[in-house]
Amino acid sequence: MELSASSSSCACKGIRSCKLCETTKDNNNYLINESTTNIIYIYCDTCRQAIRMDIYELNSQCPHHNNIDNNNDISFSLDGIYLVPDFLDEDEENNLLNFIDNDIWIASQSGRLKQDFGIKINFKKQTIKTKYFTGMPMYSKNLIQRLQTYRLIDDFQSVELCNLDYNIQRGSHIDPHIDDTWIWGERLITINLLSNTILSLIPNDKNTNKIIYIPLPRRWMIVLYGDARYEYKHGIQRQHIQNRRIAVTFRELTGKNEKFYEENKDLYERIIRIGKRFTGISVGRFEKIVTDINAMMIDKMDVDTISIDENQIKELFKSTCKENISSFEIFNSSTYLINAENKYQMKLFSHSSISLEQLQTILSLCQLNGTILDTSINQSYIVIFNYNNNLLLNKQIGHLLAQWRLHTRNIIKISWKNPFDNEWFNQQYTLIINKKKNSYPFLLSNLFTCQEQISSIEENQLEIGLLWNNNQQTFYLMDLILNFLINIDSFIDNIKEIINGYEEILQLTNDELNFLDTFVRLQLVLLLNNQETDDDKQLDLLEQLCSNVFFVRNLVR
Repeated sequence: MELSASSSSCACKGIRSCKLCETTKDNNNYLINESTTNIIYIYCDTCRQAIRMDIYELNSQCPHHNNIDNNNDISFSLDGIYLVPDFLDEDEENNLLNFIDNDIWIASQSGRLKQDFGIKINFKKQTIKTKYFTGMPMYSKNLIQRLQTYRLIDDFQSVELCNLDYNIQRGSHIDPHIDDTWIWGERLITINLLSNTILSLIPNDKNTNKIIYIPLPRRWMIVLYGDARYEYKHGIQRQHIQNRRIAVTFRELTGKNEKFYEENKDLYERIIRIGKRFTGISVGRFEKIVTDINAMMIDKMDVDTISIDENQIKELFKSTCKENISSFEIFNSSTYLINAENKYQMKLFSHSSISLEQLQTILSLCQLNGTILDTSINQSYIVIFNYNNNLLLNKQIGHLLAQWRLHTRNIIKISWKNPFDNEWFNQQYTLIINKKKNSYPFLLSNLFTCQEQISSIEENQLEIGLLWNNNQQTFYLMDLILNFLINIDSFIDNIKEIINGYEEILQLTNDELNFLDTFVRLQLVLLLNNQETDDDKQLDLLEQLCSNVFFVRNLVR
């Protein structure tokens, strides 16, 4: 369980209180008056009625009103409550708790801890900020898909996930309230974890003295809607927290026939779009990343790049190929694309990563039409490839990358070490935070979710070797990723055609297929942050990958 620095302190404001602050506050607002003037009712989901507690206890269960007169003092109908027993099983609950407790808990009011994934709202001024809303967490995707299998909520689109931690030592509770109706929609969904509790409903009518208890067992799900949502305040009393409890609550926006939509159509659609992402990070996690990186004071990424004089490359090409250059493009620090009378690629291979004999052998085995120059630059061999039209086809690129992998893996032995370690990711965080583009919260959340997945890669799960594209020692999978993204307009065709050609020679493993989407998102984050202005097509693709986290894998399988 990861706690923020402030999670052990009191966050109560105004009349709110918890056990940490009650010695300095003279109030008992956490209590709901259960004196003899109030009548307690128990909700029966079978009957969809509330029955007076003394009648309920007399029968040791709900008598289902067989022998009870239709008397409003004894029982009454209560609409707008939908309960699902055992929404999760024990293993699913444990897995969900592991994800939740690996996130950052921050102090909230009335003795609770919280994790927020959603927009920042000033309810009094009715203003909204979406900048730090980066979407739902990845673990919520399966939950939301399961929620949508129930008819009542089959069209539910979550735009907020709030996890609340209740603890008896802190005197955790939540005062009776009605969730805001200006922005939040009709249905409120909560999954109850770790312990049983009771949800209390209090009618808005001040002339009534009824309190309704809704028993909420562990792992059950409840939806409040209709009358229960609007005609009653709901809360959790302190005495109904006996052990640690976590509430996982989802909210939706108001309908499109409501005032909020009419006055904020563009904002409404933007919130919906972000809510469909499953690469979101909580407010606490975002703040921790920024704080930690600023404390490290990493000024720039320490990368072993090759600084090359462009004119020197051009002169070497002209003296070797005897052709005038019509266009010259730097693909990366070791790859240059040249149009002359023919199409060429000039590549640099560092002396430290490959020997001349190894390079000659690999080029021969791959049947590549490449000329190794006698001259070296920055301790790198220079190779000029004459690109005929066939080699530029996606399928041929796939063949080339597979052949390169087959032959470099047999000639160059590289010990396994995950190249994307914490230090590398911290450097990327630094670049994103220092640049602080408009899209930086979106980029940062994607970088974090990529880190979470890539850090789980075990030894030899993905093969490491010398990449064709950038002359680095890392996962061979990155060779494919870089080629997918050369032309965003034909991204889908690129994937299918390159992998089809690749697998005619070498099959991708299941692990490689499962990590395709993660590495595509990672590469897109790096590309976007390296640009002065965001490429809208790249942003749209990243958005699409966030909404469908196995988009690439599903394209090829």
